[in-house]
Amino acid sequence: MGQAVSIRINLLSWLALFRLGATARGVLPFLLGGVIAWSQGAPIDGAVLLLSSLAVFCIMLMTFLLNEYYDYSTDAANKDFHRLSGGSRVLPLGLVHRRYAAIAAYIFLALATGIGLLLYFYFHTGPLTIPLGAVAIFIGYFYTAAPFKWSYRGVGEITIAFSCGWLATITGYYLQAGHFDAVAMLASLPGSVSVFLVILINEIPDIRSDKLSGKNNLVVRLGREKAGVLYAVLLVICLAIIIVNVFFGVPVMSAFLAIILLPLIIWNVLTIFRKGIADRQVQEVLSLRTMVFDHLITVIYVISFIAAGLNTKLLNIDHLIMLVAAFVGVFLLEFLGLACSKAVTAEL
Repeated sequence: MGQAVSIRINLLSWLALFRLGATARGVLPFLLGGVIAWSQGAPIDGAVLLLSSLAVFCIMLMTFLLNEYYDYSTDAANKDFHRLSGGSRVLPLGLVHRRYAAIAAYIFLALATGIGLLLYFYFHTGPLTIPLGAVAIFIGYFYTAAPFKWSYRGVGEITIAFSCGWLATITGYYLQAGHFDAVAMLASLPGSVSVFLVILINEIPDIRSDKLSGKNNLVVRLGREKAGVLYAVLLVICLAIIIVNVFFGVPVMSAFLAIILLPLIIWNVLTIFRKGIADRQVQEVLSLRTMVFDHLITVIYVISFIAAGLNTKLLNIDHLIMLVAAFVGVFLLEFLGLACSKAVTAEL
């Protein structure tokens, strides 16, 4: 009985360490790129979609595992975290040995590399397949690893906005369409800003331990209050980008659907300026709302491009079903990640 409990805790700990919710989130803008390609008449290769999504997932896992490994001392010293900040807490709690996290990261790096080579040499996905993947791996690996350590030098938020926004969307588009597209690039921008906001708001609770460990991220450099002002300004800018995009070929429906973001924006801005962001409960609520805001942007664009694509007779509905199934799978992974984190906490 005791051994069964130990195996259960070990399995749940690994799943919590993988941070499946945040990891899966990185696949969403990639799939959005595929939806945009489909809406323009590009045939969707199911094998390429599955393998490339798996490669993105592996790169995200590598990034988070290395982040947990290199941020070990920072996370161990962090006493101000909430459920959505401060890492998975699995390594500081001793549930998984730190060295094993690093080994797992390199395994996922090898898997992503192998899939990238397979896509290029077997599926002939285009000459930019390997460079795009290499850029993603480079950014993810050195997010916390030396010598660049993006997150320690105040540029980590920008690298995440680039890689989990523009790069992910345009790569998802390129692997299906075989070329770049201005509309896909424009559609990636709101997601770039929203994931920047997710990182920014989640760094606020960790400011004390980050400062002590020399992790000079943007929040440490700006301070809590100025970071809150930047957050509020970027919320408004994000909505403005969605509206402006429709004048440059992005489906008009996206601007109308973006109205659902307005209550969240107003709510968060009022919360910051009325209550401040020093209270841990306020920080957690803002993090949760920002995560919802980020997801809604992807949903808005997915619906808008699907609706635009349905007006084209050349489109293949079977391919759309594949894309929708992929999105459902990613969202299920997010729920699994949350369930595992709660289960680990309950077991302890």
